[in-house]
Amino acid sequence: MNSDWSWDQRDLTELLTLEPRGQHGWRSCVCDTNANGRVYGGQLLGQALWAAGQTAQGRTPGMLQMTFLHGARPQEAIEYSVEPLQDGRRFSTRHVYGVQGTGLVFSANASFQVAQADAEDPHRLQHEVPAPENLPTLAELSQRYRYDSEAVQLRFSARPVLDIRPVHPEGYFEHPAQQREVCYWVRLNQALPTEGFLHYAALAYLSDSWLNASLAPRQGMLELWQNYYVSNLNHTLWFHRPVINVNEWLLFVNEAVRGLSGRGLATTKIYQRDGRLVASMAQDLLITPRTSGL
Repeated sequence: MNSDWSWDQRDLTELLTLEPRGQHGWRSCVCDTNANGRVYGGQLLGQALWAAGQTAQGRTPGMLQMTFLHGARPQEAIEYSVEPLQDGRRFSTRHVYGVQGTGLVFSANASFQVAQADAEDPHRLQHEVPAPENLPTLAELSQRYRYDSEAVQLRFSARPVLDIRPVHPEGYFEHPAQQREVCYWVRLNQALPTEGFLHYAALAYLSDSWLNASLAPRQGMLELWQNYYVSNLNHTLWFHRPVINVNEWLLFVNEAVRGLSGRGLATTKIYQRDGRLVASMAQDLLITPRTSGL
C-alpha cells in the first residue's frame, strides 16, 4: 500500500479524524480494508459521525443511520459532505454524504441533542456473562482451531486495534451456532484521548466488527468466509448515555433473524461492564453465494 494511504491498524484517532475541505466538508486519506477488498464499513460509520459532530459542537450524538450504496475503494480519497437539516433548541440533525470520485458511497443521517440530567435508566443486562479476562483471545482461538483460523481470525477480525472475545467461540469454530443470540466483548488495544466526539465515532467503528454466527450457512463460518459475500446494507446506532468510554470493555449482545433472499437482520444491545446500556444497534445484512453477485 502506498505510504500516503497506510494506517498502522492501531491508532484509531488517525483513522477517524478527517482533513477539513471547506465549509461542512472533510476528506479521508487513510483506509481500513475489509475481507471483500473494500473500505471497512466501520470506518465509514465512524468518520461520518465524526464529520457530522464537528458541525454540532456542544451537543451529544443521539443516532446515526447509514445506507451503504457502493463499496468504497481503498487508496482513494473519500469526501464527506455534511448538510445541516435542523438546529432547534434541543436537537440538531445532519445529512452526511460520502463521495468517491463521482460516485455516492453512502447516505447517512445523524442527530444530536443538548445533554440534560435524566433519571437513572433502569435497563441493565439481565443475565450473567463470563468476564472477558476469562475468555480466549482471537489469536488464542486461531491457534486452537488452525483449520478455521484464516476464515475467522485473519479474514474477519485480524485488526490489531481491537481485542474481541466471543463468549461462545464454539459456535464459530466447532459447529454451526445453536442459538440466535450471541455475546462478545470488545475493547480497543490502544486507548483514545477524551476528545468530544471521538469515543462516539470509535463506537460506530467497532459496531461493525463482528457477525452473528447464526447467520452463517449450516456448514459454519468457514464455509461463509470462503464461499459467501457478506455486505452491510443499512446500519443504525442509537446512543443512550451522555458519556461513552470505548477504552473500557463493552459487551455486545446480538440477536439475528434470517430473512428472505439472503437478507438477515441483526439487533444488538451494547453494555458497559457494570451492566448499564450504552447503545443499541440494528443491521440489515446481505449474505449471498459469491457466484450470485449483488
